[in-house]
Formats: sequence, structure tokens, C-alpha cells
Amino acid sequence: MEGKIDLNIFINPFRGTEMKLVTVSGGGLLSGKAKRLIEETIAAVEVLENSVVFREPVEADFGVFKAASSVLLGPRVGARGSKYYISGWLFNTSRKFVPRERVNGAELRIEPREYRIEIDVPGSGLMELPGYRLKNGVLLLYITPRYDFSFPGDLLSAGDLEDYAQLSIKPLETGFEGELSVNLVKADYASLDLVGELVEDQIFFGSEPGKVKYEFLSEKLLIMSHEKLLDVPKLQKALGLVSIVSGHGEFALRLEVGKSREEMRFSVSLPEG
Repeated sequence: MEGKIDLNIFINPFRGTEMKLVTVSGGGLLSGKAKRLIEETIAAVEVLENSVVFREPVEADFGVFKAASSVLLGPRVGARGSKYYISGWLFNTSRKFVPRERVNGAELRIEPREYRIEIDVPGSGLMELPGYRLKNGVLLLYITPRYDFSFPGDLLSAGDLEDYAQLSIKPLETGFEGELSVNLVKADYASLDLVGELVEDQIFFGSEPGKVKYEFLSEKLLIMSHEKLLDVPKLQKALGLVSIVSGHGEFALRLEVGKSREEMRFSVSLPEG
């Protein structure tokens, strides 16, 4: 369980590389020690396009860092008892690093791997990020924004003869776009949401037709933190995000008009090669 936090966050692009470094070291009882360990690690490495190189050989575990956060206390919107938080003051967080193999050497390779991030407005959500854990608990996690979107069709429709909406879908390199046609008689609006495992991110809400577009993360990121500190709210602030659903796996598009609701499930995989 974690309370309101003050973060020590900075973003530093490395010259000559396509990698952006995002450092999260604030919040919690270990923030001072974690910040020192992270700063010492930064000073000891050179970040290349596809690897992190240390001055001397290190021992690390390669694996996946998994974390999930939910709001326990915070301001809400709606009637009394509403579950819709607009921000979080107190979070319930679970986190663990799942090791897959031991690595010894001065160079830690950054190779394309699947990831998942879901962040809701108040800071709740989940993350599953590949990367390395050093013996001192410092994490070097990364995101390689490569996607292959697979939709079962190019049209999603919902409604009846009076209230009707239809979305045409076109996959992009880092997301998807489409045209949304809307015809409303009794209903006040149509809505379109991207549905993840824990988070639903709204793409469209309105009564007029138009174009829609949704982008997954498109920057190559190296995220440096500590295994006992990193969580979803801290990552949200470090990346400057309000809400997002991004990564690989199964997702759904949900189109609603009045009482009608239709979903299209689709998948995102890591391209071969």
C-alpha cells in the first residue's frame, strides 16, 4: 500500500542513439538510496542503439517486471459511491520481477520483446516490461515499439434502424485509424473505447461523424528504476501520460450506441525479423 508521492524524475535522451532514458527514483522509504544507486548506474554505462554497455562486467537477471496498481483513496466523479476516480491519493500496488535467465558480461542486449502497459486517468493499471535486474535491485527495462496489428475485419457496427454507428478500421505502423459514421435519432451519443485487461481508454464520444486515430507508444524507451519503487502511477508521471493502452497481446474495440454494444477483438504481435 502506498501513499501520495513526490517523484524525482528526469528524461534524458542519449545523443547518437534512438533510445530515450526515463528514470524513476522518487517515492517510498528507499527513494534516497534508490536515487543514488540509479545515478551510479547511469554514470557507469554507455547506452547504444541496441545495448547498454558497462565499464566492467556485471551480473544481472533478464526477465519481466510486472506491476499492477489500483486506487484505494482519491477524489471521484459522479454520485456518492461512484467507482470512477479522477486521481489517486492512495494506491494498492503489487510488483515483482520474474527472472528468466542469468546474464554475465559488460554488455546487456536490448532486443525486441513483447510488453504491455495499461494506464487509467487516476494512475491505476498494469505494466509488463522486459529488461534486466542488477544485483542491487536497479531495473533496466525497455520498450521496443514494433507492432503487427491483426483485425478480423475492417468494419465494426452497432445500433438499430434509428440509432446507428459504423467504424471503418485501418491498421497503422504504431496504431490504427478509421472513419466513424453516426446516425442518431433517440440516442444522445455514440462512444468508442479501446479495451485492455484492466483499462478502457476512450477514443471517441460524441454525436457527429468524423475520423478517429489511436497511437500506441512510438518511442524506444529505456526505463531505469528500482524493483521496490517502480509502479504504474510513477510510470504515468514519468512518461507524461494521462491514459493509454499499449503493447502486445489481445485487445478489443467497443462501439456503443444507446443500449446497443458491439465489440471487435484483435491482436497485436511482435513483427518477425
